[in-house]
Amino acid sequence: MSTETTSLPGPGGSHAPQGFTFAVRPLRLDWPDDLPRHWDGGTPFATHFMNALSVTFPHGEKFFIDAVRHYQDRIDDPALQREIRQFIGQEGWHRSVHQNFNDWLDRLGLPASRLDARTGRKIARLRSRLRPRGWLAATVCLEHFTALFAHALIADPERLDRMHPHFRRLWTWHAMEELEHKGVAFDVYRAIGGRRGPLSRAMLLVSLNFAWDITRNLLSLLRADGRLLSAATWLEGARFLFSPKQGLIWRSLPAWWAFFRADFHPWQHDDRALIDTARQRAGLAA
Repeated sequence: MSTETTSLPGPGGSHAPQGFTFAVRPLRLDWPDDLPRHWDGGTPFATHFMNALSVTFPHGEKFFIDAVRHYQDRIDDPALQREIRQFIGQEGWHRSVHQNFNDWLDRLGLPASRLDARTGRKIARLRSRLRPRGWLAATVCLEHFTALFAHALIADPERLDRMHPHFRRLWTWHAMEELEHKGVAFDVYRAIGGRRGPLSRAMLLVSLNFAWDITRNLLSLLRADGRLLSAATWLEGARFLFSPKQGLIWRSLPAWWAFFRADFHPWQHDDRALIDTARQRAGLAA
């Protein structure tokens, strides 16, 4: 039978590893003015790539929460219901912390609020054009992006060690929680009878839009920082994205491609050991 008409495999409950649970961990950070402007190893490209992600999160995380919450009452499985509550709690805190992050970027003279507002307008258009199942499909795809970037980040302790401690703690916290709840939206989509074909098509569209949005944000931030026309910045960017061993694109591509397998599930890649290692390094609660 074609994947266009077949529901996703497996029962409509949680497919996280048996016995795996996760928690909401509030992270309260001060944002003093003396934090370094180029906090990711002192390098503008890497810093502003991560900043370009951050500016999307206040509106983006609310969209994820709303998409999953819309179907919460239709979920019968107690384990998945518990994961939905934890997902909403974690994403709510991510939204709050990144709003503070973006306020700090504004104080540096960077256009975080303007870029955040642009994200909000785009999400509003998406809501108006899609039914709630489409919101959820987009959320599944974007959650896969956050999970594959989270894995690439916390699997590279050298990269984390280059960050200023304030931002290392923030991004480790965010990344490990993205890995903890990486299967929740997917399992909700499956539980409501979501089909594989529409989800694969959504991933292609979301991938193009995600790349476009992050690139636009990155260019805006580099321009505001006076680094857009610097050859050194773009050499650094080429290494950051495309170096054979540590380039973000090459490291993330296999996980992105795996999404299109008919039997794909986020927890086919077991990140529990990585999550635990990251949690201990950052001194976060279990």
